[in-house]
Amino acid sequence: MKNPKPFFFIFLTLILTSCKTPTYMFTSGPRSGVNFTSGRWLMNELDCPKKSKDKLTEESLAFFKKNLGDRLFYINDVNGLLVSRKIHLNPSKTKLKELKDGTGFDFFINISTTKRKSDFSYIELYQSDDEIGKNEAAVLVEIYDLNSQEIIYSQNVVGISQKTKTEPMWSTEKSNKFIDNVKFYKTSDKLMTGALKKIFKDLDKRSVK
Repeated sequence: MKNPKPFFFIFLTLILTSCKTPTYMFTSGPRSGVNFTSGRWLMNELDCPKKSKDKLTEESLAFFKKNLGDRLFYINDVNGLLVSRKIHLNPSKTKLKELKDGTGFDFFINISTTKRKSDFSYIELYQSDDEIGKNEAAVLVEIYDLNSQEIIYSQNVVGISQKTKTEPMWSTEKSNKFIDNVKFYKTSDKLMTGALKKIFKDLDKRSVK
């Protein structure tokens, strides 16, 4: 059997040299954390594309479970709740009072993700220099204090991976080598996961635990 290591290192080098680094932008202004040390917390079913739902739900439950332990509950695992699964973002005080009365919980977590653009796949071959496009996704996390009927945390992160038109420095013929014509992009699904992790990292750093 041939040693697979040379192929692995070639593939790794290809990825490192051809990968388009994504950008993540916080768009909700000044950020502050929350106090994880008390109360019972309920996480709503994520509002996100079906393909990414299991992955993003797993990431979300893992983060909040790490900070809350057995004080975190997932809405689909709790019986007898008098509340709809679809809770609109930035709800009114009246809706938050209904959430309190219908669940009995102290805090409520709402997460929404969207794919805004999806121009490229993970691997693109032989793109022209004047080809442009981008993959873009956004994640919004809101946390509500149901006792005071206030939003205590709201953060939106947008992730972008894009190709812009490039002008060659010299008028040289474009390489026909395969390795020079492979580009890797973060897909919109991957950007959603990345944006969610950015929010959780920020929230973890700023919160009381």
